[in-house]
Amino acid sequence: MKIKVICLLILIMGTVASVSAHGVDVTPQSTIVIADNSSGVLAKKVVDEMGVNASVYKFTSDDEVAHQLEHALSNPNKRILAVAYQGTVSEFITNNSNVSNRVFVCSADEMDIKNGLTLLTSNNSSGGFATPFAAGLLIGVIGGLAGGAFWMKRKIS
Repeated sequence: MKIKVICLLILIMGTVASVSAHGVDVTPQSTIVIADNSSGVLAKKVVDEMGVNASVYKFTSDDEVAHQLEHALSNPNKRILAVAYQGTVSEFITNNSNVSNRVFVCSADEMDIKNGLTLLTSNNSSGGFATPFAAGLLIGVIGGLAGGAFWMKRKIS
């Protein structure tokens, strides 16, 4: 009896999926601007003037910025403009080239921030209409073929 219980516990523990907790993304906004105390006010002013749907976050350390950048790896909709902590962000882009079209670095100058926001908001990496249409078409063709084969098999027999 004890062996059955132990085997059952081992089986249950073996089937439990592991959980990898990275942390909660505190920036639900898809377009964010990374700033610090000295560049945050200017960045917020430029974002408000341009009317861009972006949030400006003031970070206090390189570790916080690196943690936020890691969220961009798992969220393909997250776009980031770094006004501060350029070294950390540049190193991150070098190590993770797949986010180079969604993470940009600019200086804490009004014109550079405007250009960066324009580049960030105009760079849309989604497939638009073609991707969902092609997926739906493929699913429809496969489903139609399967349904037709099943119907013909029933009709013949």
